[in-house]
Amino acid sequence: QLYKEQERLTMGTIKALAKVLDTRAPGTYVPRISSVKIAQCIGQELRMDADSLKSLEYASVLHDAGEVFVPKDVLAKPAKLTGKEYKMVKAHPAAGVEIIKHMKALKGVTPIIMYHHENYDGSGYPKGLKRDQIPLGARIMAVVSAFESMISKKPYRVAKSTSEAVMEVSRNAGTQFDPKVVDSFLRVMRRKDVKGAVKRDRRESSHTR
Repeated sequence: QLYKEQERLTMGTIKALAKVLDTRAPGTYVPRISSVKIAQCIGQELRMDADSLKSLEYASVLHDAGEVFVPKDVLAKPAKLTGKEYKMVKAHPAAGVEIIKHMKALKGVTPIIMYHHENYDGSGYPKGLKRDQIPLGARIMAVVSAFESMISKKPYRVAKSTSEAVMEVSRNAGTQFDPKVVDSFLRVMRRKDVKGAVKRDRRESSHTR
């Protein structure tokens, strides 16, 4: 019972933090319910243990928290970023880790936040890790956060349809994304409950705009 209470308290704190961050750029930090679900389903497919699944759930909510330190006009810039601006963006995973590093319950979340912008072929940031050097949770979050970003309306581009975003993820298997994770993602995206969750989230986000 104490463990359950601790878990509820941790999730409550994470959601409160996400809400506070969201006041700065509405719609940026509070994740879609479907994204949390997709991440969890992929983790289950890849046989992650219970603790790793819990860390993945927390990371689904907090993975881009460090963007709070990136100027708004840089995040929303429609043109190509300058070297200095891109440097600011590349610093956000480490900044996200700074926000949560004092919470013992979130120790397993740190590597997911830190490395979810690494690419499978080594072309990502902050360390240029590749393949299995990237923690599995971060490889999963890379796919889920890219998908979520593609189906979200941004100041500089329209949202893709769900099927367009799924195809884009599939196209980048082996370069940006781990092919094993992409295979699981494609299976998960065929599930009725997941399709329904994505549809509901898209409907709600279009109503709140």
